[in-house]
Amino acid sequence: YAAPVDHPAIESVEATKVLGAFLRDIVVRNPDRFRLMGPDETVSNRLSAVFEATDRAWDAATLPGDDHLAPNGRGMEVLSEHLCQGWLEGYLLTGRHGLFNCYEAFIHIIDSMFNQHAKWLKTTREIPWRAPIASLNYLLSSHVWRQDH
Repeated sequence: YAAPVDHPAIESVEATKVLGAFLRDIVVRNPDRFRLMGPDETVSNRLSAVFEATDRAWDAATLPGDDHLAPNGRGMEVLSEHLCQGWLEGYLLTGRHGLFNCYEAFIHIIDSMFNQHAKWLKTTREIPWRAPIASLNYLLSSHVWRQDH
């Protein structure tokens, strides 16, 4: 997934587009063990390559113009950072893996939830029968420039 750079300052590559291809392949190789969560920002975060392999989880009516919606989709999008955080925490507890992609300007909405999750993880390490829990991974995008919407 490396971006070839034959000559410095000549090539233009978006890191998240490369990451999108990587995540697409993770979904293909792990069709029942990986989910991508986010508040409706997968495409704007340049991760749309994942939709070559899966859809957004959706089990309701669709309208003309809706795209990449299916009951078995591995992408989970809803405009609630709290819900995305809770979904991912719960999903990790089942022994599976995931990624939460979010604009940096909005991730502070769930910082107390993150802190509680970290405290909970510390406690679970003291329980001998508890299996290790996968890492809770965040992709913070649009850093440096503030999102004003």
